[in-house]
Amino acid sequence: MHTITKIATPAMLLLLAACGGADPQAPAATDAAPVEQAAAVPGDGDSQGDAKVAGTNYNATAQISCAGYKGAAAGMCDAGVIRNGADGTTVEVTLPDATKRAIFFNPDGSFLSFSTAEADGTAAMAISSEKKGDVTIARLGTETYEIPDAFVLGD
Repeated sequence: MHTITKIATPAMLLLLAACGGADPQAPAATDAAPVEQAAAVPGDGDSQGDAKVAGTNYNATAQISCAGYKGAAAGMCDAGVIRNGADGTTVEVTLPDATKRAIFFNPDGSFLSFSTAEADGTAAMAISSEKKGDVTIARLGTETYEIPDAFVLGD
C-alpha cells in the first residue's frame, strides 16, 4: 500500500475544483502546513560559492581528457579544481605515474599557464591554449589537457 501525503496549493485546489475532483471537506489552502525552505548550499549552482570535496582541498573532482605525458596515448586523467575567487583557479591533474600537473586559470576562467620546473624540463616546453566551445585545450609541449569551463568556473 502506498502512502500519499496531502500537500495542497491554491493552484492545485483550483485545478481539482475545475475537474470536479476537489474534496469539499479538504482544508482550505490557507490551512496547509508551511513548507520549510532549504538553506543555500555552497557549490550547488546557486552562485553562493563552493563547498570542498570531503577529505580534499578541491572544490570539485572529475576526469578530464589528457594525452602526451611521456608519450601516453589519449585517455582520462583524474583532476581536482581549487577555485580561489579573485586569485583565479588551479586545476591539478594526476598523470598516469601519479605526477601532479597544475594548470592555472584567470578569475574569468581564461587559461593562464602551467606550473613548470627546470629540473624536469617542463620550463623549456612551449605552452599554448585554445578554446573549442566551452572547453579549454591547454598544451604543455606534447601534453594536451581538455578542461571544461564548468569545471574551472563552478557555480
